[in-house]
Amino acid sequence: MNQEPVIFDVDFALRQFSGNQSLLVKMLGKFNEQYSDTENTLVSDIRLQNLDSVRQLVHTIKGVSGNLGMSALHQASRDFEAQIKGEENETLDCTAYNAVLRQTLTCINEYVAASQDAAGTASVETSGVVNAQGKQDLLTALNRNEFITPSKLDQYIRDCALDAAGQVALRDAIDDLDYPAAIALLE
Repeated sequence: MNQEPVIFDVDFALRQFSGNQSLLVKMLGKFNEQYSDTENTLVSDIRLQNLDSVRQLVHTIKGVSGNLGMSALHQASRDFEAQIKGEENETLDCTAYNAVLRQTLTCINEYVAASQDAAGTASVETSGVVNAQGKQDLLTALNRNEFITPSKLDQYIRDCALDAAGQVALRDAIDDLDYPAAIALLE
């Protein structure tokens, strides 16, 4: 029995980022940004017989999609890469590959939009009272360049009693691993 690969395996992708959903969302956004015009590029390169460019692009997408849990695109990339190596130049067709790419981009864009909506409505609640020890622990972790788990970050943000904009700015700085900016926001 041949089972169709999953378009986007969220659980796998989250494990790749140690459960850090905001970092996953950021990487999916970068994937979309980088590969949203791939359909046109492939069609053009095939028409111009730039098969080395086609092979390199598909090979890159194969690796990235595999790491991000885009199973169907990863499989399609493997299959298309084999086809590129074995086909006569005049018969190479990327229609099926582009359909899987389009479906994957749609799926990850829906996931990103849903994640951003959930993050906007589920902003970390604060009591309005700063927990000085928690804030100091966060500063210490940032100064030591320590990895901060999403649940620990939520606690630190509550401890800092930041307004909504401050919460977003701090979370973004930490997700970008821009610890100096995060420290500046806290001082």
